[in-house]
Amino acid sequence: MASNGADALSKLPSGALDLHRSSCEELQIARIYQRHQTQLSLANGYNSSDDDSDPDEEEGQLFTERHYHDNGRQKYFKTYQLLPAKGDQPEAQRLIEEKHFDIDGVCRVDCHFGLGQPYLSRKHFHENQRLKSEQLFFVEDERTMQARKTGWWREYYLDGNIKSEMQYDANGIRCGFCKRYGPDGTIEWVKDYTKDYNERIGEFNAKLGKVALSVSQAAKLLGYSDGCLPKDAAEVDRVYRKVCMPLHPDKSPDPDANERFIEVSRAREELLKHLATKH
Repeated sequence: MASNGADALSKLPSGALDLHRSSCEELQIARIYQRHQTQLSLANGYNSSDDDSDPDEEEGQLFTERHYHDNGRQKYFKTYQLLPAKGDQPEAQRLIEEKHFDIDGVCRVDCHFGLGQPYLSRKHFHENQRLKSEQLFFVEDERTMQARKTGWWREYYLDGNIKSEMQYDANGIRCGFCKRYGPDGTIEWVKDYTKDYNERIGEFNAKLGKVALSVSQAAKLLGYSDGCLPKDAAEVDRVYRKVCMPLHPDKSPDPDANERFIEVSRAREELLKHLATKH
């Protein structure tokens, strides 16, 4: 891990700032630090109750809303932090915690979205207080709350027996063994998604290795006119991504899009190899 960090630093432009290596003055001038450096004199001792040198920002304040049923019992409460307007983005509420209760005071929904991390946990409960379902979300944008599924998602029957368990990878796609169970605990459905993915990768790579292209053919597949070649690897990757976008299954129903992607991937590989041999 340390070598990866060193490699990343070595690629930074000359004069680039680093939170741990740049001086305090540099970070202040660049407005990275937007607080004053704390300077205290301890010659006459220190009284914490008199210290007003380090006030909190208003944007860090948390707010809690509470609502109640007609019988006086709590209906739900929500704790959130106000995110200030930024550029063309309006002010937004950043959820921290939210709980919903039925009229008898039983918690039915419990959400936690800890500060400083992108994971939101949500639990739903049956009326007998047994867990009904549990989900984990990876929140991509805490202003719009755009998120994707991640980790384990489980559902439970009223008696506590598990009903289903699904696993999602970092891309929000099902992975590993996913299962559904009957009320008596018997497995009614199971699928090993990772096994399927690995088999498809093997098939794709086998086909990829059979595609033979010259440099000029590879350039033409990526949209370059005759005699034109990319100037560097960054350009190859940029053009490659552009060519691949229409091939995405969400945008193309073409059953041959996979074969087209194999050719495009092979073209990228050939051009990158060609550029590497020139340097």
